[in-house]
Amino acid sequence: MNFPPPSPYNRLVNIPRLLYQLQEIDLAAEAAQEKVSRAEVELAADALAAERAAIEKRQARLKELRHELREVSAQADDFSSRIKLHEGNLYGGRVTSPKELSALQKDIELLKSHRAPHEDKELELMEAIDSAENDLATAEATLQRHKEALAIHRRKLGEQLKTLGAELSELAARRAALVADIPPDAEGQYQHLRMQKGRAVARIEQGTCRGCGIAVTAAWLQRARTGEVVHCPSCNRILYME
Repeated sequence: MNFPPPSPYNRLVNIPRLLYQLQEIDLAAEAAQEKVSRAEVELAADALAAERAAIEKRQARLKELRHELREVSAQADDFSSRIKLHEGNLYGGRVTSPKELSALQKDIELLKSHRAPHEDKELELMEAIDSAENDLATAEATLQRHKEALAIHRRKLGEQLKTLGAELSELAARRAALVADIPPDAEGQYQHLRMQKGRAVARIEQGTCRGCGIAVTAAWLQRARTGEVVHCPSCNRILYME
């Protein structure tokens, strides 16, 4: 594999060390930017949408139950009114015919038999409404607690974004100062490798390239030790040795 000739800068500064420092800055900036993105997504999201939707569903169901109770109560009241009217005729003394009195009695019993299911339904609906009201109150109280907790969390995210913004500004300044000392050809190699591999510079530790794990030859170790820009014969990353 052919490598570019050593840069004239190599005789003055350790370019791989600068590139390694540049990589550390870029990785730190990427990590900070990822945190910024996550925080921004979290701030933009409606974290309580599902809870609010569930409460709206409970409210709608409670409204239906109350409407149904009004209808059932109205029907029960209608039967009660008719029963009261018949009982007035039965016990008021205006009707004296045994046949008519017997008919009234039968009508009253029939009306009561028709009213009974409505009264049972009233009780059932009142119990359902009581349970639904309790569930709704609990859900609303829980939502309120979550709103308060979310408000605190959002404030913390806002503070985190400010801190991350300051960190990114500092990293950008450090990067600009560092790039000024790196020759353009070396920076170009670095950027190309970063796009390809994520990490452009690999440290040599115990004679091994930490980028790919392949042992580096003595000749390559010597060139890297002097600060020359050399590439790993295996992964092609720029080798850096302290």
